[in-house]
Amino acid sequence: MSGLILHHYDTSPFSEKVRLLLGLKGLAWDSVQAPVIMPKPELTPLTGGYRRIPVLQIGADIYCDTQVILAEIETRAPSPRAIGGAAWAVNAWADRQFFGLTVPIIFGALGDATAPEFIADREQLSGRPFNVAAMQAAAPLMAPQWRAQAAWIEEGLADTDWLAGDAPGLADIAAYMNIWFLSRNLPAMADELLAGLTRTQAWRERVAAIG
Repeated sequence: MSGLILHHYDTSPFSEKVRLLLGLKGLAWDSVQAPVIMPKPELTPLTGGYRRIPVLQIGADIYCDTQVILAEIETRAPSPRAIGGAAWAVNAWADRQFFGLTVPIIFGALGDATAPEFIADREQLSGRPFNVAAMQAAAPLMAPQWRAQAAWIEEGLADTDWLAGDAPGLADIAAYMNIWFLSRNLPAMADELLAGLTRTQAWRERVAAIG
């Protein structure tokens, strides 16, 4: 499998899932760095107006949406197997419930350091207010809930090195996304919320080493 081009940016948590799956499969790929906010003059003509990241390009084929990209990689490079069992369910949990806690913790802490242009862009994307003040108020309530989600990972690692079973897979990549995102933005907060979750801490290092 060759000719893979990933349109992404380094701080994108959803791009991190794709990067890890490509590493798990041992696939070579080329990187195109897209802007974090609009305008995206090179991306949107390629995608027919789709503006989200990541986007995977394979020849003349363009794959939008992270879940579609993950499924296409698995189809084209089925070995080693990475997606099976309840992996999609874990992915849905990570994308919604866990991510919904991670975002307000991060941006509540960043507060006024969040660029107005970024806030306006995300409001245009979602059609909803990106209310940093509300996130600041909610963050203290979200933090223990976030730790409770991480404790599920700890429990899932009781008898195994990987959530996916004997080898790493999408369940590990998906669950890792929010830990990666929080650690990248608020490393001290991540360490605090993961304190005592020793299996999760060791697992995080194993997932990060995938590539």
